Amino acid sequence: MSKTTKTFRKFLLSYLVILLLPLITGIVSYQVSMDVAKKSSIESSMLILKKSKDILESRLLEVERFTKQLTLVDDFNQHLITGTEPNSINLYSLSETSRYISTYAHTNDFIEDFYIYLKNDQVILKDGYVFFRLDHFYDLYHYHDLSFDQWKKSLERNHQGEVIPVRQYTSDSKELSVVTYVQSLPLNSINEPLGTVVIIINQKKIGNLLEELSKQYGGWTFIADKEGNPLTMMGISEDSTKKVVKKLNEKSRSVNQENETILLSLHSDFNGWHYVAGIPKQALMEKAETIKQITFVVTCTTLMIGMLLCLFLAYRNSTPIHNLINVVKEQIGTDLSKHKNEYDFLHGNIATLIANNDTLKRELANQQELLKDSFVKSLLNGEFYSQKGIINKANQLNVSFRGKYGYVCVLKINGYGDLENKEIHNELSAARFIVKRKLAELETDMMMTDLGSDKIVAIFHFKKEENSRNVDEIKHILNLLIISSANLFRISISAFMGRQFHNYHEISQSYHEARLAADYNFSVSNKSKIHWYEDIIKETCVFYYPMNLELRLVNALKIGELCDVKQILNQVFQENFCERQLSPILAEQFLMEIKSTLIKTLHSTMYQNSNELRRLMNQVLQVQLKFGIQQVWKEFEFIATEYCAHVNKRKKEENHQHIKLIIEFLEANYGDPNLCLYRIAEEIGHPEKFVSQLFKEHVGEYVSDYIEKIRIHKASELLVSTEMTIEEIAMEVGYNSAHSFRRAFKRVLDMTPKGYRQAGKFNREEENNRSKNIP
Repeated sequence: MSKTTKTFRKFLLSYLVILLLPLITGIVSYQVSMDVAKKSSIESSMLILKKSKDILESRLLEVERFTKQLTLVDDFNQHLITGTEPNSINLYSLSETSRYISTYAHTNDFIEDFYIYLKNDQVILKDGYVFFRLDHFYDLYHYHDLSFDQWKKSLERNHQGEVIPVRQYTSDSKELSVVTYVQSLPLNSINEPLGTVVIIINQKKIGNLLEELSKQYGGWTFIADKEGNPLTMMGISEDSTKKVVKKLNEKSRSVNQENETILLSLHSDFNGWHYVAGIPKQALMEKAETIKQITFVVTCTTLMIGMLLCLFLAYRNSTPIHNLINVVKEQIGTDLSKHKNEYDFLHGNIATLIANNDTLKRELANQQELLKDSFVKSLLNGEFYSQKGIINKANQLNVSFRGKYGYVCVLKINGYGDLENKEIHNELSAARFIVKRKLAELETDMMMTDLGSDKIVAIFHFKKEENSRNVDEIKHILNLLIISSANLFRISISAFMGRQFHNYHEISQSYHEARLAADYNFSVSNKSKIHWYEDIIKETCVFYYPMNLELRLVNALKIGELCDVKQILNQVFQENFCERQLSPILAEQFLMEIKSTLIKTLHSTMYQNSNELRRLMNQVLQVQLKFGIQQVWKEFEFIATEYCAHVNKRKKEENHQHIKLIIEFLEANYGDPNLCLYRIAEEIGHPEKFVSQLFKEHVGEYVSDYIEKIRIHKASELLVSTEMTIEEIAMEVGYNSAHSFRRAFKRVLDMTPKGYRQAGKFNREEENNRSKNIP
């Protein structure tokens, strides 16, 4: 059999071993399913009992607090201590007190009915009514097993939080089974109570707490007081409840097994009540039987599907290995028989591929150096239009600047002239490599690039603008470079320095000056020394107006950057008329170049048809040297100022129009939950970043904050003027959930929507009251 067949069998055997796990799991699951089902059912039932106990006790505590609250009402206490004389009964006060205390009962949904008996006044207060005839009240509200006299005597006895078991009760022609809570007043009365509070609790409301148990398992449940009298019961008779309570008292366990029923019980430390439930074992077995059937079906299905998956996975995973081996054999030509197995064969050859990959990574690293060299060349040639663009590109290539001040130096290897052949080319390449390596040793963060075959451009950069100190450091480095190159490698070097640059844009200018210095000193370039551009500019007979400076001037004019325009014009003026002595012909020619630049800029603008720009173009044409160079330069600065103001005015108008469109769009679409910066940018036809920065600059806040304020403002109007729910208002103003709406409302207005609505309604009521009081 082939090696591929062995691989297939190995995979298949591994998967079959794994497949045994579901079988073992199924057997164990079946063994524990009975115990787990029984335990979970008991735990859930006990949880329901405990929950019912906690709820009922909390309601009874509320009932007890209700009676205590009555004792805090001054008018009510006054009625307790009044005499029985006719003149001492204040009918109006009794009626008002009855209405006032009736509101207390509405806080507890367990209270079906309540009334208060005042012994001295021989009256009953109930739901805003005062009953002076006790027999009339008894006809409407009475227990079936108590006569009028028995009922009245029971009211005059002392009751301290007594709970009367289930009794049949008539409440205004409605037949009920009720549990009664009775409390004598005042609370500290022992022998002679002055009043009695009677609270009627519907037995069905208590029974609803236990309804889930009987529905879930078909069992029975009840609640009994500490004497064993049933308060409520479902699925069991009253006599049976007393027997069950007696058995529970004997065994004193929360879980007992009685024939075919499991008894669950809880004893309340609060009032001594018993909470009991009976669950038939058959109901528990049905749940376990279901688990057994599911386990059997799942196990069999898993085995069948698992067998198919084992065959499929064994074939699928062995086939790629076989194909990979064939590919490796074809590409590398290694014999498989020399290895123990397929894995050793692949391991050895993949190690070779990894080694080749490392070589490729090193080549990519070399490409990174080429990209850095390209960046330096672009920087020298002034191909970047903004400081930010230079910084972003430098960060992308991991190029670091020590600072924004520095000098550009052109290093020339002397002694070769215009000689060109293969040997000289190789020798110059070696010389450039040696010089750059030595310079990198002297200055670790130096940026360098080649210029032709015999020149190197280096950029010195510093953190601070300290001319003398920086110049001394450059001289020290270059002198060490020149001396070491001459002594160690017999390489003669001349250095040509441009003037100091003050930002990254001026690097190209310093480079241009260094090249001019190198071209001017060509006749003395074989001497190993440092030449400074500042030392030779007065000896030249041409004006200074390089192309990169002209491009900077044009770009600054087009975007309306007046500060940059004035800086460039001042630099050109200082260079040509303070540092140089230009002849009248050269000065006139230089003036024509400046005028040409301004005319080209004005003519290329998109607003060239405006009267303002035509006036500026005529003004440029009228500038003449005979007015004096100072006056000419003032005219140029005035024209540039007017043009930049015109450009900025147009930009401002366009920006205001954009802001207007954005605000109109937000006002119309604030209710859209998908409203975002992308949709706004798509609407006005500009990038998202432009929209965000423009809105922040002109409005003073971010778009998202403005949208939130619009939504909260609209929501506040709806809260006061409509009866819509909080959820409906949240959806109306563009929020996906009421929770996020509430958080935003609180963040903006420092109050909740509900509080804002209540405050608004209160203010409206105050205004209405004031308007009614105006004669």
